Amino acid sequence: MKNILIIGNSHIGPLFKAWRLYDFEGIDLKPVFLDLTYGKILPLDGSRTRIENKILKKQIINEFKENLPNTLSIIYCIHGNEHNIMGLVDIPGITDADISLSVYNTAINSYSDWLKLFELGKTFPQYIVFPPPPVESSQWIIDSKSQFSEKLLTSSVKNAQSRLNFYNIQCSAIKKIAHQHLIQCIDLPKEVISQNGFLAEDCLKEGDPTHGNALYGKRVLNRIFETIITNPEYVNFDVNQRKTHPYSHLPDHAFWKQSISNREAGDVDPVTSPPFKISQKDKVATAGSCFAQHISKRLRSNGFNFLITEQAETTEESASRRGFYDFSARYGNVYTARQLLQLFERAFCYFRPLEHIWRRSDGNFCDPFRPRIEPDGFASEEELMKDVRQHLAAVRRMFKQLDVFVFTLGLTECWMSRLDGAVYPVAPGVAGGIYDESKYAFVNFGVEEVLADMRSFLNKLHLVNRKAKVILTVSPVPLAATREDSHVLVATTYSKSVLRVAADELARHPSNKVYYFPSYEIITGAHANGAYFGPDRRSVTESGVDHVMRIFMSRLTTQMDKEEPKEPTHSQDSVFAELQAIADAICDEELYARQ
Repeated sequence: MKNILIIGNSHIGPLFKAWRLYDFEGIDLKPVFLDLTYGKILPLDGSRTRIENKILKKQIINEFKENLPNTLSIIYCIHGNEHNIMGLVDIPGITDADISLSVYNTAINSYSDWLKLFELGKTFPQYIVFPPPPVESSQWIIDSKSQFSEKLLTSSVKNAQSRLNFYNIQCSAIKKIAHQHLIQCIDLPKEVISQNGFLAEDCLKEGDPTHGNALYGKRVLNRIFETIITNPEYVNFDVNQRKTHPYSHLPDHAFWKQSISNREAGDVDPVTSPPFKISQKDKVATAGSCFAQHISKRLRSNGFNFLITEQAETTEESASRRGFYDFSARYGNVYTARQLLQLFERAFCYFRPLEHIWRRSDGNFCDPFRPRIEPDGFASEEELMKDVRQHLAAVRRMFKQLDVFVFTLGLTECWMSRLDGAVYPVAPGVAGGIYDESKYAFVNFGVEEVLADMRSFLNKLHLVNRKAKVILTVSPVPLAATREDSHVLVATTYSKSVLRVAADELARHPSNKVYYFPSYEIITGAHANGAYFGPDRRSVTESGVDHVMRIFMSRLTTQMDKEEPKEPTHSQDSVFAELQAIADAICDEELYARQ
């Protein structure tokens, strides 16, 4: 007897009951039912006891793993009742369009969350069974004593055609998820569906307007058995084959074919198990290279609590021109780990650079550590130093108040003062100051130096803010120019490799509270075939940014009102306009480019 593991919520009930009541002659398969609501394999006596939510998922995974060794196939019947929960009762003010969107998004989110939890390699044939269609008769629903009875005392049953539309929308969401995970869908047998597309009359369950009866379960089980038996993998099944080598039980994301070759470029999702997610209550701060501005702008546009500690007292147009709101404070581009460390040290008075003012070619002054935040420069040294004091106070507030800090590592090359080791975002003489070989040196940091700087920064950050968590990314944008005696392509590969290795090393140690988000891989990976770079082969395209941020928002943030998702707060046109504006964002490194 070969086991099949049927995983789901209430819709496994009719299947479980059918297995207990009916004989399935000639079937060499034994279904084992894992109930996600109760976190247990269902016993034959049908008894079930609820457990606390905080240990539910842990128990489910334990049950899941315990039953895998002798399992032939996995059958998912996850949730399935969204079209009824949201669309059974006619609620004034809630339109069909509202319900349709909620049903679709909730089904997507539900299946995505569970399938990622149960992610398996292709050594396990996996299937998704569609939920039962709605009951057509409104009177049957009204007469049923169920969880909806109280709602029906004050409202009416939604019209049948709308309810069928909601069901079809839910099925389309399930098909999409199945396609993304390379899982086969099992259609319901025609015997359980009426001529009008509703649940067949002989499959109605007494007193239950949303589930099928045992006869429904028998017919669906037979369809499952038929599908599995006709699968070529069934004929040669041998559970011992799954134990032949260390790769046998690995999930799809461990294999190139399943996670890259067999997917559309836009469906590639290299995120696996983030240790935390950003909630809408979390205060999120960002810093880094030009690419980091995408994250800050998208978080703001999606209603997240993007932390701003340095406010402008001018018009929005002037504030944008003067570098406000690109990041959480007006520090401009922070390209290197050393620059980030020194930003913190200057804010908390660990480090006071000897050189703190540069003269510009027009006679005005600029801050060496953020030379482009004032396009016209500062008229006097006093005006500049006043702004610096206000700025560093804002940086202190940011590091103390933030819950999550997102930092994009951009470069390893920079220019350093020979006097005290201060590093700058651009070379002296480019945006201000005078280049003097005796005063400044070019440096190109290695892995150990980047790691030392980041560890020092993390230690200091956690001294002033113990709750702070950090998300690291690596900018996919190639170098605009290199000062090394090498080709810019080779220099770019070195720089990104150093940053990527350092980020990975930091994320491997839980005490750092660091997670690496793979924006670099999403943009530069083979799946993209270079399509995420513009004609200059350097600028990231709108579609590339959108792919990165879609993965970031779906995998690293918790969605508000998950039961009833909202429409996006911006139109597609406004997103493209936003991305175009980002493409023109201030980027100090561009000053090196030869026109």
